[in-house]
Amino acid sequence: MNCGRIAAGVVFAIVGVIPVSSMAAESSASTEKIAKEAQETIDDTKQYTAQQKEAFQRKAHEELVVIQRQIVGLRGKITQASKSTRAELQIAVNELEKKKDGVKEKLDELRSATDTKWHEVREGMNTALNELKRSYQTLQSHMP
Repeated sequence: MNCGRIAAGVVFAIVGVIPVSSMAAESSASTEKIAKEAQETIDDTKQYTAQQKEAFQRKAHEELVVIQRQIVGLRGKITQASKSTRAELQIAVNELEKKKDGVKEKLDELRSATDTKWHEVREGMNTALNELKRSYQTLQSHMP
């Protein structure tokens, strides 16, 4: 009788293990699927971030080129100003050039920033670019 109980216990234990091992295999497959989806999400996020960084760099570079052309135009207008204001305007244009060079440095910094750090650099770049634009507009309003 004792043997019967032991045999029944062994059979029950074996039957009880089958669903557990089946569940373990399903759990492992689910874990692998989740890990794969997570990695795909990370890769997609990295790609999106890189695209955003590149688009911002391109836009900032284009704005910098436009401002450089505008500064050249201002230099031409200085020659038309009266002698008394010419020196003052020249100083203002030189200051504008310095700000433009600062924006160019920020753009270079942005290009070399890692994808995770570029958001911080972008804020500085936006601030410098907006200040440059305001300075240009102010100077433009004082031109003849």
